[in-house]
Amino acid sequence: MRAYFAAGGAAVLWGASFLLTKVILAQLGPMSTAALRWSVAALALMVVSGATVRGRETLRRALHHDGWAFVGLGVVGVSLFYALQNLALVYTTSVDVGLIMNGFPVLTATFGVWLLKEQFSWRAVGGLAMATVGVTLITLGGLGEAETTARARLWGDLLALVATVVGAVYILGGKRLVMTYNPLVVAALAGLFGALMLMPAAAWEGLTLRLSAGVWAALLGLALGCGAAANWLWWYAAYRLPISRAGVFLYITPLVSTVLGVTVLGEPLTMATVAGAGFVIGGVMFVQT
Repeated sequence: MRAYFAAGGAAVLWGASFLLTKVILAQLGPMSTAALRWSVAALALMVVSGATVRGRETLRRALHHDGWAFVGLGVVGVSLFYALQNLALVYTTSVDVGLIMNGFPVLTATFGVWLLKEQFSWRAVGGLAMATVGVTLITLGGLGEAETTARARLWGDLLALVATVVGAVYILGGKRLVMTYNPLVVAALAGLFGALMLMPAAAWEGLTLRLSAGVWAALLGLALGCGAAANWLWWYAAYRLPISRAGVFLYITPLVSTVLGVTVLGEPLTMATVAGAGFVIGGVMFVQT
């Protein structure tokens, strides 16, 4: 049960990240946003994971035996994924990004079956189908509000598609590591190497710390909540659940982003959104019962 709550908690926090990222992008570039987010998140994760003698020993052992694996995990799942996602949000709408990332749980579950030899029941297939319909209804309900040029929107959509594939690879690539080391250590080291790899791009972009109080608050929430806490919760869930089952909870992410858009940004609540929410929740419940 804790694993289910952890997966759901991670999905909720990631859903909130779209809103916070939009706030930060008003004053920071996409590379700088990703770099600052993960610098703060990695620092917090390293402090917590190294707070005990056992934790420090696990960190040393992980770096000694699988250092390059953690470098790769950080480059793929932190540097590349968040750079692509932030760039996509610059060029296209959040509606488009949410629609394209509907394929994230499907890719994760499918790759988990193919590469990790996990079992995929017909109940899981049914739940994924229901959730796919729900998220599609939610995201399609806002397409009429989009106002971007065709070329920029196409470029952003392509970036979101690549980010979706990269995110699925990150989750699967970390499965072996999280089965060997503490989930907190996996999140800390992936975040650390990812942040380091993002810094040169952020410096080239013109990284600045002169931000308004509201943007700093959004950045801290993005780093500590949607970054550090969400990734630790996800790897905890991935340790205890098959990837194909944990991946279903990722459908909650666009549901949360839609609700925040309605309540915080004042976007209209359509019947498609309401119906889609029912399908998403129903799909998750169907898989877990």
